[in-house]
Amino acid sequence: MIALVALKNISGWQYFAILTVLLGYPYVHAVQVAWCSRNAGSIRTRTVAASLYNMAVQLSQIIGANVYQASDAPRYVKGNTALLVICGVCLVLYPLTYLFYRNTNTSRDKKWDAMDPKEKSEYLRTTKDEGNKRLDFRFAT
Repeated sequence: MIALVALKNISGWQYFAILTVLLGYPYVHAVQVAWCSRNAGSIRTRTVAASLYNMAVQLSQIIGANVYQASDAPRYVKGNTALLVICGVCLVLYPLTYLFYRNTNTSRDKKWDAMDPKEKSEYLRTTKDEGNKRLDFRFAT
């Protein structure tokens, strides 16, 4: 995307080649759905998380259909810049999400490992925590 924004005065074939390489990456929708489902924990939160994820995907389709405007043709500098900003936001959000999950797992590991087998058994028997709120639940990273 940076190339499309930065290289405004390239030939049509160079533009086509860069666009083909950029759009030729695997679609990660299935990975994100699996990650969302795995980290939801309980069936109740998995259902809500899957619904919210689906709504976000549908919203992105609506936004995506309006990124490239006829008034921005033929190089679509505004549209490519908007997509570059979205990619930049994702480059920040994905590592932050990973760090959140990793830190939560580390914190839970410390609490869980500090318990003796009797305390663990008691916790598992009496806990009211469900799904990803449980001390023995680990987020997929």
